[in-house]
Amino acid sequence: MYYLIGIFIFYMVFIVTGSRKQRMKIKIKKTVTYKNVNIIPKNNRDVNFEVLEDLTFESKNFIVQNLNIKSENVDEEMTYLAVVPKSYTPEKSYPVLYLLHGLRDNAHDWIEKGRLLDTFELLLEKKDIGKMIVILPNSGFCGESWYSDFKKVKNKNYESYFIDELILDVKKRFNVNNAGISGFSMGGYGSFKLGLKHLELFKVIGSFAGAVSLVRLTINKRITRIVKFIYLPKFLFKSEDKERFINIFGSWGKGIMKEDPYTLIKQLNTTKQQGKHFYLSVGSEDKEPYYIVHQWVDMVGRIKRFNLPFEAYIYEGETHTWDYVAKDIGRFLKYSWKHLK
Repeated sequence: MYYLIGIFIFYMVFIVTGSRKQRMKIKIKKTVTYKNVNIIPKNNRDVNFEVLEDLTFESKNFIVQNLNIKSENVDEEMTYLAVVPKSYTPEKSYPVLYLLHGLRDNAHDWIEKGRLLDTFELLLEKKDIGKMIVILPNSGFCGESWYSDFKKVKNKNYESYFIDELILDVKKRFNVNNAGISGFSMGGYGSFKLGLKHLELFKVIGSFAGAVSLVRLTINKRITRIVKFIYLPKFLFKSEDKERFINIFGSWGKGIMKEDPYTLIKQLNTTKQQGKHFYLSVGSEDKEPYYIVHQWVDMVGRIKRFNLPFEAYIYEGETHTWDYVAKDIGRFLKYSWKHLK
């Protein structure tokens, strides 16, 4: 009897609320009607670059420096690439842009797969942007650090390294002023978390298909209001990535929420929001297993609700790939230059 009642209740809830796919279709349809949200048609691209046979560390206007830091926050030597104008002079101050790579990727992927230098040169030739310094950090922990201080592993404080060491090292080496930060996938999470926690450091905060909602990523948005009271034991997570998630963020929901960009943006100090600009893009087919397009919809809605300046793009037919990033990087560079110059 109780079994039949349970089935009936579940059926009625399903009928009233619709399936997850149906609900998301409705939410996406609503989101793309917002003033600053744009749909990019499939195969829409300003230029098609030739396939790179070898990774190039120099172009017409830029040279790429390979730099390292002996960190006090993590038990490994950390490295990063600095894309610097050949005409760089310490007498002049330059905008700086930090780009964070995704899970199990590395800093070189921005050049090889994201076509950063190619796009940069093209935009310079068209005078759409000016010269900036771009910093491409390796995340550490074999590309799986989530740019975070690990809760259950010692000497793995990657957020502290980024804020307390990397940024200072860049400022010692180069004369930089206004800063922006963005990233792909895990890097999109890192850019939004670091940017929102340290608003005083960045004027532009962006995401390419970023994991900007930890609750949506790991469980389900429906339990957002109660997740801070939940304890998540490792045995619930068969996926290696999700088990690692517990090692990094811990098992207690309250702790996880403190590292969640979707939650953090709700807690922004209104006085610190002045002069900050947000950029989010995603592929329309970037759905399972991590529901990235769902996270994009959530974050765009929350940013709009808090009346923060933003631009958002959804690329029709695109999935979770560097090829999609290569198509979008030019738009983000122009957006960043506009607000950092």
